[in-house]
Amino acid sequence: MSQDTMTPIERYEAVLNKNSVDRIPVTPLTQTGTVDLMDACGVYWPEAQIEPDKIVKLAWAAYEFAGLEGVRAPFYIYAEAVACGATLTKWKKNNHPVLEKPAVASLEDIDKLEVPDPEKDGHMPAFLKVAETLAPMCEREKIPLIMTVIAPMTLALNAGMTDTMSSMVWFKQNPEEMEKLMKKCLEIGLVYAEALVDRGVHTIFYNGALDASVRPVDYEGMPLKYNSDGVKKLKELGTYVVYHSCMDIKPVFPLLPKLGAHAISLSQEMDMKEAREIAGEDVIIAGNVSPTFTLIKRGPKEVIEESKYCIDNGTDILCPGCGFGPKTPLENMKAMVEAGKTYGHNARFARK
Repeated sequence: MSQDTMTPIERYEAVLNKNSVDRIPVTPLTQTGTVDLMDACGVYWPEAQIEPDKIVKLAWAAYEFAGLEGVRAPFYIYAEAVACGATLTKWKKNNHPVLEKPAVASLEDIDKLEVPDPEKDGHMPAFLKVAETLAPMCEREKIPLIMTVIAPMTLALNAGMTDTMSSMVWFKQNPEEMEKLMKKCLEIGLVYAEALVDRGVHTIFYNGALDASVRPVDYEGMPLKYNSDGVKKLKELGTYVVYHSCMDIKPVFPLLPKLGAHAISLSQEMDMKEAREIAGEDVIIAGNVSPTFTLIKRGPKEVIEESKYCIDNGTDILCPGCGFGPKTPLENMKAMVEAGKTYGHNARFARK
């Protein structure tokens, strides 16, 4: 295990700017709320999903107890939708809430949709308070603060704004209405993001989870346009932007570098070696240890082996392919960090 010569934020920023590092960063880009961390810090979902002081404690626990090199909040994907009127149900200690009623239930609702005020609406004020509290803590520890905004296509097709089955039909049969919704979703996300950045958020995790749900020919239309506009405007706010895609996105992956994000976060369904071959050397990739199998169902030895595979085959930021599952053992989170420190000098930016 080599000696660190950089702080976590120096290492992370260096990679995002395509500069050399001492080893790979192990930055928590995806959600980090787990039952083991709840036990460690003494706060629990569902209260720690929406109460600022408890969100702060649980988010900080990933750094304090697991050793992840940054802090990520919040723990769910519904901030924008709830602020627009969506409702959630089944709040549990060991699972995320699920959508009860979307904000946009019909095509007629699109014209009624208003951009929420982050200072007043839904859970956004709580999350702004979280950012205000965590930003100086992260600055003192020299670690990045990462918070989530949903990208326009995914917000228009899901994430509590719409019912996915209905919106996918609208996407094909009512493209003009869906373009109005996507444009509004872009604005909603940017207003929220600006408020977060104003409170010291270092990186916006721009969640484009549903990229794999459309064909490349369809993605090259509205989704690419509005997601690209979002990335551009986020960067103009002065924040780093990591764009995330879930599922096996091999068909659309060649299009994602056109978004212009600082990095692309990949789901575990895509093989890292293949992803690097497709992306080439100029694209920063984050990921993609399996959160649903390896990190939950296997042991530290297997976590370290898969982490090493990701490092050796082209990831630039070691992290899960999606959010840590709530039942992830703490020892497995620590094992991923250990792998980054032990094998992180194999990363391509560490070899420069």
